[in-house]
Amino acid sequence: MTAQVSVRVASEEDVALLANIGQSSFRAAYESWSEPDDLEAHLVEHFSEAAVREALQMPGGRYLLASIGGDAAGFVKIRDGERPAVLPSGNVLELAQVYVHPEKQRFGIGGKLLAAAFDYAREQAVDGVWLSVWEDAPWAVNCYLKYGFEQVGMIDFQLGKTTYNDLLMWFPVRG
Repeated sequence: MTAQVSVRVASEEDVALLANIGQSSFRAAYESWSEPDDLEAHLVEHFSEAAVREALQMPGGRYLLASIGGDAAGFVKIRDGERPAVLPSGNVLELAQVYVHPEKQRFGIGGKLLAAAFDYAREQAVDGVWLSVWEDAPWAVNCYLKYGFEQVGMIDFQLGKTTYNDLLMWFPVRG
């Protein structure tokens, strides 16, 4: 299905939209696998309006918001900072959160968000971007592989009392 997807830099006015997309997407991916209390605590810590507002104000990061037909549909949170040692040397950015609302999937939104993130990374003159993705989310892993990411290692993701195995993935934006 073809639809018009647009991507722009998110602002303070988008906090509620970003929180809603993050909560809905994370819940859809992890709800069946997580302890309810752990899931709810994670949603508050990372996807509450207060958490999103704080992340928007941090230096070295930004959100890109995708819309389809005028409706907010997904986002990517980009940040600099800590990096796993297994990554190639140079300047890198993390795609810390890449989410498409469960009801808005299959419209090419993920690809548009990744393309916009790659463009931003090139503008920042970084060497590449990295992300971690749950190994038991084949829909997400396959998407990243399709867009040129390669697996370079593994990393733990802690959700409450449970440790999940995430694939560490790398995409060189230049060179």
